[in-house]
Amino acid sequence: MYDHRAETMSRDERAALQSDRLRALVDRLLSLGGVQGGRLREAGVESGADVDLDDLPKLPMTNKQDLWDHYPLGMLAVSLDDVVAVHGSSGTGGRPTLVGYTRADLDLWAAMCARSLGCAGATPSSVVHNAYGYGLFTGGLGIHQGAVKLGAAVVPMSGGMTPRQVRMLVDLQPDILTCTPSYAVRLGEALYETGVDPDQLNLAAGVFGAEPWSEALRTKIEALLPLGALDIYGLSEVIGPGVATECMEAQQGLHVNEDHFLVEAVDPLSGEPVPEGTSGELVFTTPTKEALPLLRYRSGDIAALSSGECRCGRTLVRMSKVLGRYDDMLVVRGVNIYPSEVERVLLADGRVASHYQLVVDRRADASRLLVACEPLGGEPASEPAGGPVGGLPGGLAGELQHALRQELGLTAEVRVLPVGSVPRVEMGKAVRVVNWAEGDPPPVPGLT
Repeated sequence: MYDHRAETMSRDERAALQSDRLRALVDRLLSLGGVQGGRLREAGVESGADVDLDDLPKLPMTNKQDLWDHYPLGMLAVSLDDVVAVHGSSGTGGRPTLVGYTRADLDLWAAMCARSLGCAGATPSSVVHNAYGYGLFTGGLGIHQGAVKLGAAVVPMSGGMTPRQVRMLVDLQPDILTCTPSYAVRLGEALYETGVDPDQLNLAAGVFGAEPWSEALRTKIEALLPLGALDIYGLSEVIGPGVATECMEAQQGLHVNEDHFLVEAVDPLSGEPVPEGTSGELVFTTPTKEALPLLRYRSGDIAALSSGECRCGRTLVRMSKVLGRYDDMLVVRGVNIYPSEVERVLLADGRVASHYQLVVDRRADASRLLVACEPLGGEPASEPAGGPVGGLPGGLAGELQHALRQELGLTAEVRVLPVGSVPRVEMGKAVRVVNWAEGDPPPVPGLT
């Protein structure tokens, strides 16, 4: 572990630390005024002494709209002179969300990413091949700083240039790979395309995040690459990657660094807490950040929380894999569905590649959902001797439609297209859902 004491302290000891830090945050927000301080006063809070950790669910929330309303940096809690970096994301519909960092914030972020790499078994002797994008997006530079903090050697590849990535994996023999899960699949495919035997590599672990991904995709990645695939979670508003990470020992939930990020799971509609183990919207409080401290920030990400010591020895609360973003949820004929749930069913079949896209066809009054996917290693499968399944079209497409209906209650039209039809990810995050409007060309070749 990177920070053994912090990651293994008792629940009571950590709760006392969290309470002290929460009170200090409340005092700071009250002294600054602004939107968060004003909401605290409206809620009857006049001092940090008025609150305890148990009071956290009663305190006012913040959300992305607050950041947009005060764009670009109107919610800063420090002088602009103290800001040494700005990161962010495009946000919903391309609206920017910008976040300032002080030097202390960068140090904290590096330490959190060092913890994440430690979860993957990285040591100061490790070589980290970092294929997250560098720039305004927090992935590349966050992991880079974490590797440096850990004392490891980092290879700053960024995204794209896949043949060169393969060359560096062979020549520099890194033991840790960091990138999006969709790009990990692309790298695994590229190994086979170029004739590189995966046994030539020295990889032991991969730390994959920035997009929701399923257990079925973990199995695919681990079949393509000689490593254990781990999930990492973060968002720029909270700090970036390093908020939570799976450990190699268990791979059963992501350890949230809750000494710095207080986490809750709430009902996305009512905002009320949900029971442990129940999926809800993740809400984060950042008591130790300087430039942009946030009280109860609604992430929009849906996951479940669970407590209890892990077999790795960490006592941090764990979050499940992110099911999806609340605003990315699709409603198809009354069924609420997240793309990762569709992914789970598709990949569980065993005959489907990990490249897929959900197309919401809005060309008629009644929208329909098309699921575009590809078979493993060849042309679409022909109808089996048994004929159509359950009255649906025959072949692989029909069987997948049947599985989606049986397991998710989802009515969708599956299109199994020739290999190479679904766009591959070379840089950035995979786009899983696209809309098809009247007059637009098919978003995936071969759709009608």
